[in-house]
Amino acid sequence: MGKKITMDPVCSGNNWDRGEAPDPNAPHGPYPISGEQVYIQDPNNYCINLPNPDDPYLIDNFWNKGINPSFVDAEGHVRSFCVGALAPGALPMPVGAVTGAHVRTNQALNGKLYHQITGSLNCDVLRMSCVGDNAGQYDSVPYRNCGKEPYSGVFEEKNPGFKDYVEIGGDFMFCMRTCVAGRIDGDPCSAKGDTLGCGVLTGGTMDTSEGFTLNGAPFEVTTKKVRREFPMETATELVADTMMASAELVTGTVVEAEATFTADSWTVAAPSTSTSAAQSTIVQTPASNLVFPHFVSDASFQGWKVAYVVLWFCMFLFV
Repeated sequence: MGKKITMDPVCSGNNWDRGEAPDPNAPHGPYPISGEQVYIQDPNNYCINLPNPDDPYLIDNFWNKGINPSFVDAEGHVRSFCVGALAPGALPMPVGAVTGAHVRTNQALNGKLYHQITGSLNCDVLRMSCVGDNAGQYDSVPYRNCGKEPYSGVFEEKNPGFKDYVEIGGDFMFCMRTCVAGRIDGDPCSAKGDTLGCGVLTGGTMDTSEGFTLNGAPFEVTTKKVRREFPMETATELVADTMMASAELVTGTVVEAEATFTADSWTVAAPSTSTSAAQSTIVQTPASNLVFPHFVSDASFQGWKVAYVVLWFCMFLFV
């Protein structure tokens, strides 16, 4: 997702125009590219960009060295994570990663519409460093103007007519706006205040409290169930099916999104129906968050998967 192969020209000082030369590392379209699309609807349905757990640069320079990257470290190396409906190529948000989310929809600044989400993060769940870092910014600024995520953007199916976004994170908090087109001073998605933090981007409406609200009113949050199909022998698949059936008896009906569990990530299909919060204990966690596959050999990882399934089966059997 936006991986850099050769060094970009240096952007510094007042030099924020690379000229007309094309990006030598531009990914194939269409744009915005799959895996880097965000949107905001309500505390049950949104996507934000976070460090990409499958990015070779972050793996080699951070996680493989026992270091968690910050928002700043991951600029140019992002992946969209979603609560609720998934954007193309996105991963489900790990359970417990977001401890507060406060959404404001159809707001206006200088005659331009925007949606906004602010909140708090459990960065340990996300394998991120958030201490003392409130200056990391992801946005849709073009390559020519030194954008580091120039092929990211808004998932317009969920935010029709919105073209730009700005997201800032650090200090265990995050804020993001999706907006109609415009990134200059005075626009709701101005990209010029990354070092100023969320307080400036949100115009004083930043809310990092725990809990969930929509346009100022309390909001009940549910989570999405993800059915996992293990690429293993039939017996193991039957155990996994039994686990999920037991979970459904305990938690009641609600929406289902299908996914295939692989060694390095979730491959996720579009969500289908609706869901309940109690189902969250064994769902919504990419493989990279469950088992840290980049630190585990293939052989031990296969054995770990079998043990993991049997453990869960036993828990459901005897509880």
